[in-house]
Amino acid sequence: MRGKGKIGLFGGSFDPIHVGHLILAQRALDFVGLDSVYFIPTAMPPHKNINALSDYQLRKKMVQLAIKDNERFEISLFEEKKETSFTYESVLFFKENGYDRDHLHLLVGSDSIVEIPYWKNPKIIYDNATIVSMQRLGYSSSTVPGQAGVIVLTVGRNSISSSEIRKLVGQGSSIRYLVPREVELFIKKNSLYKQG
Repeated sequence: MRGKGKIGLFGGSFDPIHVGHLILAQRALDFVGLDSVYFIPTAMPPHKNINALSDYQLRKKMVQLAIKDNERFEISLFEEKKETSFTYESVLFFKENGYDRDHLHLLVGSDSIVEIPYWKNPKIIYDNATIVSMQRLGYSSSTVPGQAGVIVLTVGRNSISSSEIRKLVGQGSSIRYLVPREVELFIKKNSLYKQG
């Protein structure tokens, strides 16, 4: 992997990955003109209780199942480590591999874009990547500094969230069409998100 084309980095706990994630990634490919999107499942996210997350290997497998039929979606295991992962580290890793700000795009949900100013070393993110976000009702990108490059997508916006999917599974409700079919079957097979 040495700076070739325009790429998107899409990090997250993906607990579980859902069609909202895939819609954002596909829209970024099409609208922004990305050549590929790297999904980066985070083993130790800084803002989440690790004990409340599903096992990393299970989350990684769900990402692999969700993206396997799109040749422009790839998985990066850069954040598969035993210490806390920070987004700026992933940005620097890809920068060091030849991607400048014009070719490196950070994909985030609109709920995350308002949090970036409070992440560790946000200036490194703003200086080295263009942020691509899907607009969601009730969220704004106004907290992002003016020097940051931001692209806000509107087509395909939705309110699907991993927390809502976990809640539905816990209640015994269907998650069909909220996650890819293979992810749905994987969740059932491994009894993920069942309460009690």
